[in-house]
Amino acid sequence: MKKLSYFLAILLMCLPFLANGVETMQESMQDLKNDAERKANQKMNRLEEAVCLKSETECLKQKAENRMQESTDAVVDKYEEITNVIDDE
Repeated sequence: MKKLSYFLAILLMCLPFLANGVETMQESMQDLKNDAERKANQKMNRLEEAVCLKSETECLKQKAENRMQESTDAVVDKYEEITNVIDDE
């Protein structure tokens, strides 16, 4: 009986953690899709930067624009992930 009461106490203490921050399957798939798109975009940008035949300043300008776009995409995706977790609570 004592073991059963310990088990129930542990179960009741863990229950709030199980319900916290749950994403739906659709939201998880969207997160994975966003991550894959960002990585593919990043690799394409690196390839374009590596074969840049313009002047050095134009190549650096393109590189800076690519980094800015990549960081913007990452921030937008993370914001959407956080709002999905918060909306589910």
